[in-house]
Amino acid sequence: MHYLVRLIVNADTKEDAHAEAERAMDELVEWHEFDWYNQTAENSRWPDCWEPIRLSTKKAQAMVADAMTEQRNDFKRTMDSIRFMLNNYTDEQIFSEEFEQIEGYYLSRYQFSRASGYHANTCQLFGEDGYSITNQKQLDGYLKDTKNLWVVQVDCHN
Repeated sequence: MHYLVRLIVNADTKEDAHAEAERAMDELVEWHEFDWYNQTAENSRWPDCWEPIRLSTKKAQAMVADAMTEQRNDFKRTMDSIRFMLNNYTDEQIFSEEFEQIEGYYLSRYQFSRASGYHANTCQLFGEDGYSITNQKQLDGYLKDTKNLWVVQVDCHN
């Protein structure tokens, strides 16, 4: 599945921001967070991929806000499934994955992992060195001082 990922990188120039984003993506692939990523804007499914934009701009802040909104929506859907499992199954049934699938829910222990937000298929926003930004408080830390910070969008596959 393809994901639009936003990376916040620290760099002096647009060229350096691009290089930092590429380095971070290479690490995310090496860590098996993603299978691969489109390395050029021309091959990407979304506009503005690989175009570093200063985090201080409204456009870049809208990009990271959109990523956080998507993560929050995914978290809410995941928590609905977790609550359903906790309310309707015993610990042993959950441990053994003894679920009858119900429409509107994906019942699996995997949901507990997704709720953490630290996996590439639930995190669409990464900070310096490719570390997940999993909540608004972490993002606010970047937004507080945007000097030398850039946003780079990347089309990733997982």
